[in-house]
Formats: sequence, C-alpha cells, structure tokens
Amino acid sequence: MLKHLFRTMIAARQASAAMQALQYMSDRQLEDIGFTRETFVEKIKADVFAELDAAQAEKVQVAPVNPNLVGAV
Repeated sequence: MLKHLFRTMIAARQASAAMQALQYMSDRQLEDIGFTRETFVEKIKADVFAELDAAQAEKVQVAPVNPNLVGAV
C-alpha cells in the first residue's frame, strides 16, 4: 500500500513539474523534442512509471538454486 502511495505521489509531482515546464515551452520547442501540448504530460508520466517499474524489477530477489537439485522436484 505504501509503495502504491509513493508511486502515485512521484507521478503526481512529476506531472505537476511537466505542466509547469510546458508553460515555458513553445510549440516549436515541443515539436523539436517530439511532443505536442496534448501528449507531453502523459508521456512524461508514462516514462516515470516505466523507470519506477524498472527499478522495482531490479530489486526483485531471486532465490538461489542449487544446481545439484535442478529437476529433482
């Protein structure tokens, strides 16, 4: 539950920062980096979630396997 809350807080803050940055960018600048005003915030949020998922996947610990016992079960 706390991880979900933490992810939501990070995504909300990142979206807020993206909306603030969007105010100072022209349509030409957005086009140069491959965004539009409609897709900028959503793409940033998707990137944040992808980074969080990747970080979580790295933390997943795999149980060590004894090679002598592989296939014994």
